[in-house]
Amino acid sequence: MRPPPRFPRTAPALLLLLLVALQAVPGLARPAAERAVVILSFDGMRADALEGTWPAPLRQQAAASWSARTVLPSLTLPAHTSMVSGVGPEVHGVRFNDWTPEMGRLTLPTIFTRVRGAGGGVVVLLAKQKLRFLVPADLPAEWLAFPRYRQAAVLDVAAQRFRQERPALLFVHVADPDDAGHRRGWMSAPYLAVVREVPALVERFLEQVRAAGAWEQTLLIVTSDHGGHGVVHGSGRPEDVTIPWIALGGLARAGVELTQPIMIYDTAATALFALGLPVLPSWQGRPVREALAATPAGR
Repeated sequence: MRPPPRFPRTAPALLLLLLVALQAVPGLARPAAERAVVILSFDGMRADALEGTWPAPLRQQAAASWSARTVLPSLTLPAHTSMVSGVGPEVHGVRFNDWTPEMGRLTLPTIFTRVRGAGGGVVVLLAKQKLRFLVPADLPAEWLAFPRYRQAAVLDVAAQRFRQERPALLFVHVADPDDAGHRRGWMSAPYLAVVREVPALVERFLEQVRAAGAWEQTLLIVTSDHGGHGVVHGSGRPEDVTIPWIALGGLARAGVELTQPIMIYDTAATALFALGLPVLPSWQGRPVREALAATPAGR
Protein backbone atom coordinates (compact mmCIF):
# COMPACT_ATOMS: atom_id res chain seq x y z
CA MET A 1 0.00 0.00 0.00
CA ARG A 2 1.32 3.42 -0.91
CA PRO A 3 1.90 5.72 2.08
CA PRO A 4 -0.50 8.66 2.40
CA PRO A 5 0.74 11.75 0.59
CA ARG A 6 2.13 14.76 2.36
CA PHE A 7 -0.66 17.16 3.25
CA PRO A 8 -0.89 19.57 0.32
CA ARG A 9 0.40 23.09 0.82
CA THR A 10 -1.60 24.74 -1.92
CA ALA A 11 -2.14 28.41 -2.71
CA PRO A 12 -5.59 28.39 -1.03
CA ALA A 13 -3.98 26.95 2.07
CA LEU A 14 -1.43 29.77 2.07
CA LEU A 15 -4.24 32.31 1.82
CA LEU A 16 -5.91 30.71 4.81
CA LEU A 17 -2.64 30.94 6.72
CA LEU A 18 -2.64 34.67 5.98
CA LEU A 19 -6.13 34.89 7.48
CA VAL A 20 -4.85 33.17 10.61
CA ALA A 21 -2.00 35.67 10.88
CA LEU A 22 -4.42 38.58 10.54
CA GLN A 23 -6.33 37.36 13.59
CA ALA A 24 -3.47 38.55 15.79
CA VAL A 25 -3.76 42.15 14.60
CA PRO A 26 -4.64 44.48 17.49
CA GLY A 27 -8.23 45.64 17.49
CA LEU A 28 -9.70 42.42 16.13
CA ALA A 29 -12.00 40.20 18.18
CA ARG A 30 -10.71 38.79 21.44
CA PRO A 31 -12.18 35.91 23.46
CA ALA A 32 -14.85 37.08 25.88
CA ALA A 33 -13.23 37.73 29.24
CA GLU A 34 -13.01 34.71 31.54
CA ARG A 35 -14.95 32.45 29.16
CA ALA A 36 -13.63 28.94 28.59
CA VAL A 37 -14.51 26.10 26.25
CA VAL A 38 -13.48 22.52 27.07
CA ILE A 39 -13.85 19.78 24.45
CA LEU A 40 -13.63 16.17 25.65
CA SER A 41 -13.34 13.85 22.66
CA PHE A 42 -13.72 10.19 23.60
CA ASP A 43 -12.32 8.31 20.62
CA GLY A 44 -14.68 5.65 19.26
CA MET A 45 -17.53 6.26 21.72
CA ARG A 46 -20.88 5.34 20.21
CA ALA A 47 -23.85 7.54 21.04
CA ASP A 48 -26.11 4.63 21.99
CA ALA A 49 -23.47 3.21 24.32
CA LEU A 50 -23.13 6.49 26.23
CA GLU A 51 -26.86 7.24 26.22
CA GLY A 52 -27.53 3.93 27.94
CA THR A 53 -25.32 4.86 30.87
CA TRP A 54 -25.83 8.65 31.05
CA PRO A 55 -27.36 9.30 34.50
CA ALA A 56 -30.37 11.46 35.31
CA PRO A 57 -28.40 14.15 37.21
CA LEU A 58 -26.26 14.81 34.13
CA ARG A 59 -29.32 14.77 31.86
CA GLN A 60 -30.79 17.54 33.99
CA GLN A 61 -27.64 19.64 33.53
CA ALA A 62 -27.01 18.99 29.85
CA ALA A 63 -28.13 19.91 26.36
CA ALA A 64 -27.67 16.61 24.56
CA SER A 65 -27.95 15.02 21.15
CA TRP A 66 -27.64 11.26 20.70
CA SER A 67 -27.85 11.48 16.92
CA ALA A 68 -25.00 13.80 15.91
CA ARG A 69 -22.98 12.60 12.94
CA THR A 70 -19.36 12.40 11.96
CA VAL A 71 -17.80 12.59 8.48
CA LEU A 72 -16.74 9.98 5.95
CA PRO A 73 -14.45 8.20 6.20
CA SER A 74 -15.44 7.74 9.84
CA LEU A 75 -11.83 7.49 10.99
CA THR A 76 -9.96 9.22 13.80
CA LEU A 77 -7.79 11.66 11.86
CA PRO A 78 -10.34 12.81 9.24
CA ALA A 79 -13.02 13.17 11.92
CA HIS A 80 -10.88 15.10 14.37
CA THR A 81 -9.68 17.33 11.54
CA SER A 82 -13.31 18.25 10.91
CA MET A 83 -13.98 18.66 14.63
CA VAL A 84 -11.31 21.36 14.97
CA SER A 85 -11.33 22.92 11.48
CA GLY A 86 -15.06 23.43 10.93
CA VAL A 87 -15.07 21.78 7.49
CA GLY A 88 -15.51 18.31 6.03
CA PRO A 89 -12.99 16.09 4.22
CA GLU A 90 -14.11 17.47 0.86
CA VAL A 91 -12.54 20.75 2.02
CA HIS A 92 -9.68 19.77 4.34
CA GLY A 93 -8.65 16.81 2.19
CA VAL A 94 -7.71 14.52 5.09
CA ARG A 95 -8.78 10.96 4.38
CA PHE A 96 -5.68 9.20 5.70
CA ASN A 97 -5.56 7.92 9.26
CA ASP A 98 -1.84 7.64 9.97
CA TRP A 99 0.65 10.45 10.29
CA THR A 100 4.36 11.09 10.76
CA PRO A 101 5.99 14.49 11.26
CA GLU A 102 7.56 14.27 7.82
CA MET A 103 4.08 14.60 6.29
CA GLY A 104 3.69 18.13 7.63
CA ARG A 105 0.84 19.51 9.67
CA LEU A 106 -2.63 20.83 8.97
CA THR A 107 -2.41 24.31 7.44
CA LEU A 108 -6.08 25.29 7.58
CA PRO A 109 -7.48 27.60 10.28
CA THR A 110 -8.64 25.65 13.33
CA ILE A 111 -10.04 26.43 16.74
CA PHE A 112 -6.44 26.30 17.98
CA THR A 113 -5.14 28.93 15.56
CA ARG A 114 -8.28 31.09 15.81
CA VAL A 115 -8.33 31.23 19.62
CA ARG A 116 -4.60 31.69 19.98
CA GLY A 117 -4.56 34.27 17.18
CA ALA A 118 -7.19 36.23 19.09
CA GLY A 119 -5.04 36.24 22.21
CA GLY A 120 -6.64 33.33 24.10
CA GLY A 121 -4.75 30.58 25.86
CA VAL A 122 -4.92 27.09 24.35
CA VAL A 123 -4.09 23.74 25.99
CA VAL A 124 -4.15 20.47 24.00
CA LEU A 125 -3.92 16.99 25.57
CA LEU A 126 -3.69 14.03 23.20
CA ALA A 127 -3.75 10.27 23.81
CA LYS A 128 -2.68 9.49 20.22
CA GLN A 129 0.46 11.02 18.79
CA LYS A 130 -0.96 11.20 15.27
CA LEU A 131 -3.33 13.93 16.40
CA ARG A 132 -0.34 16.26 16.62
CA PHE A 133 -1.08 16.71 12.91
CA LEU A 134 -3.91 19.04 13.96
CA VAL A 135 -1.79 21.29 16.16
CA PRO A 136 0.68 23.95 14.94
CA ALA A 137 4.28 22.97 15.63
CA ASP A 138 4.80 26.05 17.79
CA LEU A 139 1.84 25.21 20.03
CA PRO A 140 2.94 22.55 22.54
CA ALA A 141 0.52 19.62 22.67
CA GLU A 142 0.99 17.26 25.59
CA TRP A 143 1.00 13.60 24.57
CA LEU A 144 -0.56 11.48 27.32
CA ALA A 145 0.29 8.18 25.70
CA PHE A 146 -2.26 5.38 25.95
CA PRO A 147 -2.26 2.92 27.73
CA ARG A 148 0.06 4.53 30.26
CA TYR A 149 -2.57 7.23 30.60
CA ARG A 150 -6.04 5.75 30.66
CA GLN A 151 -9.10 7.94 30.59
CA ALA A 152 -9.29 8.62 34.32
CA ALA A 153 -5.65 9.75 34.36
CA VAL A 154 -6.15 11.90 31.26
CA LEU A 155 -9.15 13.67 32.83
CA ASP A 156 -7.18 14.23 36.04
CA VAL A 157 -4.41 15.94 34.07
CA ALA A 158 -7.03 17.95 32.17
CA ALA A 159 -8.65 19.17 35.39
CA GLN A 160 -5.28 20.13 36.81
CA ARG A 161 -4.32 22.11 33.70
CA PHE A 162 -7.72 23.81 33.69
CA ARG A 163 -7.37 24.92 37.31
CA GLN A 164 -3.77 26.06 36.93
CA GLU A 165 -3.92 27.79 33.54
CA ARG A 166 -7.61 28.62 32.94
CA PRO A 167 -7.13 28.54 29.14
CA ALA A 168 -9.77 29.92 26.82
CA LEU A 169 -9.71 26.55 25.04
CA LEU A 170 -8.88 23.14 26.48
CA PHE A 171 -8.98 20.23 24.03
CA VAL A 172 -8.74 16.73 25.47
CA HIS A 173 -8.52 13.48 23.49
CA VAL A 174 -9.15 10.10 25.18
CA ALA A 175 -8.33 6.78 23.47
CA ASP A 176 -9.93 4.16 25.75
CA PRO A 177 -13.27 3.44 23.98
CA ASP A 178 -11.58 3.06 20.59
CA ASP A 179 -9.00 0.66 22.02
CA ALA A 180 -11.68 -1.50 23.65
CA GLY A 181 -13.72 -1.53 20.44
CA HIS A 182 -10.82 -2.68 18.28
CA ARG A 183 -9.64 -5.29 20.75
CA ARG A 184 -12.94 -6.73 22.03
CA GLY A 185 -15.63 -5.29 19.78
CA TRP A 186 -17.94 -2.29 19.87
CA MET A 187 -20.81 -2.90 22.32
CA SER A 188 -18.96 -5.86 23.86
CA ALA A 189 -18.91 -6.14 27.65
CA PRO A 190 -15.34 -4.72 27.93
CA TYR A 191 -16.25 -1.83 25.61
CA LEU A 192 -19.39 -0.97 27.58
CA ALA A 193 -17.41 -1.16 30.83
CA VAL A 194 -15.10 1.57 29.49
CA VAL A 195 -18.02 3.76 28.40
CA ARG A 196 -19.76 3.31 31.77
CA GLU A 197 -16.82 5.10 33.40
CA VAL A 198 -17.34 8.24 31.30
CA PRO A 199 -20.26 9.91 33.14
CA ALA A 200 -18.46 9.75 36.48
CA LEU A 201 -15.31 11.19 34.89
CA VAL A 202 -17.33 14.03 33.39
CA GLU A 203 -19.02 14.73 36.72
CA ARG A 204 -15.63 14.76 38.46
CA PHE A 205 -14.28 17.22 35.90
CA LEU A 206 -17.32 19.47 36.35
CA GLU A 207 -16.74 19.46 40.09
CA GLN A 208 -13.26 20.83 39.43
CA VAL A 209 -14.73 23.54 37.20
CA ARG A 210 -17.08 24.54 40.00
CA ALA A 211 -14.27 24.46 42.57
CA ALA A 212 -12.26 26.81 40.34
CA GLY A 213 -15.16 29.28 40.35
CA ALA A 214 -15.44 28.93 36.57
CA TRP A 215 -18.81 27.22 36.17
CA GLU A 216 -20.83 30.18 34.91
CA GLN A 217 -18.24 31.05 32.27
CA THR A 218 -17.48 27.54 30.97
CA LEU A 219 -18.87 25.43 28.14
CA LEU A 220 -17.95 21.74 28.26
CA ILE A 221 -18.61 19.69 25.11
CA VAL A 222 -18.52 15.90 25.46
CA THR A 223 -18.37 14.18 22.09
CA SER A 224 -16.62 11.60 19.92
CA ASP A 225 -15.00 11.24 16.52
CA HIS A 226 -16.78 8.05 15.38
CA GLY A 227 -18.49 4.88 16.55
CA GLY A 228 -17.85 1.36 15.35
CA HIS A 229 -19.24 -2.11 14.64
CA GLY A 230 -17.63 -5.46 15.20
CA VAL A 231 -13.98 -4.54 15.70
CA VAL A 232 -13.79 -1.89 12.95
CA HIS A 233 -15.10 1.50 11.84
CA GLY A 234 -14.73 3.82 8.89
CA SER A 235 -17.91 3.09 6.95
CA GLY A 236 -21.15 5.01 6.54
CA ARG A 237 -23.08 2.57 8.71
CA PRO A 238 -25.15 4.26 11.45
CA GLU A 239 -23.09 2.46 14.09
CA ASP A 240 -19.94 4.11 12.71
CA VAL A 241 -21.16 7.64 12.00
CA THR A 242 -23.51 8.39 14.92
CA ILE A 243 -21.81 10.20 17.78
CA PRO A 244 -22.88 11.86 21.04
CA TRP A 245 -22.79 15.65 21.35
CA ILE A 246 -23.42 17.02 24.84
CA ALA A 247 -23.05 20.55 26.21
CA LEU A 248 -22.60 21.18 29.93
CA GLY A 249 -21.50 24.01 32.19
CA GLY A 250 -22.88 27.45 32.90
CA LEU A 251 -22.86 28.44 29.22
CA ALA A 252 -25.05 25.46 28.27
CA ARG A 253 -28.81 25.07 28.50
CA ALA A 254 -29.86 22.57 31.13
CA GLY A 255 -32.15 19.59 30.63
CA VAL A 256 -32.55 19.95 26.87
CA GLU A 257 -32.78 17.22 24.22
CA LEU A 258 -31.34 18.90 21.14
CA THR A 259 -33.45 18.68 18.00
CA GLN A 260 -31.34 20.41 15.35
CA PRO A 261 -29.11 18.19 13.18
CA ILE A 262 -25.52 18.33 14.40
CA MET A 263 -22.39 17.51 12.43
CA ILE A 264 -18.98 17.00 13.94
CA TYR A 265 -17.67 20.20 12.36
CA ASP A 266 -20.32 22.19 14.24
CA THR A 267 -18.15 21.63 17.33
CA ALA A 268 -15.53 24.07 16.05
CA ALA A 269 -18.12 26.73 15.24
CA THR A 270 -19.82 26.33 18.61
CA ALA A 271 -16.52 26.67 20.47
CA LEU A 272 -15.68 29.95 18.74
CA PHE A 273 -19.21 31.32 19.12
CA ALA A 274 -19.24 30.54 22.84
CA LEU A 275 -15.98 32.48 23.21
CA GLY A 276 -17.42 35.44 21.34
CA LEU A 277 -15.13 34.93 18.34
CA PRO A 278 -16.28 35.10 14.71
CA VAL A 279 -16.86 31.89 12.78
CA LEU A 280 -15.30 31.93 9.33
CA PRO A 281 -18.02 32.30 6.67
CA SER A 282 -16.25 29.61 4.63
CA TRP A 283 -16.75 27.05 7.39
CA GLN A 284 -19.44 24.42 6.94
CA GLY A 285 -19.86 24.22 10.70
CA ARG A 286 -22.46 26.39 12.42
CA PRO A 287 -22.87 27.08 16.15
CA VAL A 288 -25.29 24.80 17.96
CA ARG A 289 -27.16 27.78 19.39
CA GLU A 290 -29.93 25.56 20.73
CA ALA A 291 -27.39 24.15 23.22
CA LEU A 292 -26.29 27.52 24.61
CA ALA A 293 -27.84 29.21 27.62
CA ALA A 294 -27.31 32.73 26.30
CA THR A 295 -25.69 34.56 23.43
CA PRO A 296 -22.02 35.24 24.29
CA ALA A 297 -21.09 38.81 25.10
CA GLY A 298 -20.32 40.93 22.09
CA ARG A 299 -22.22 38.70 19.64
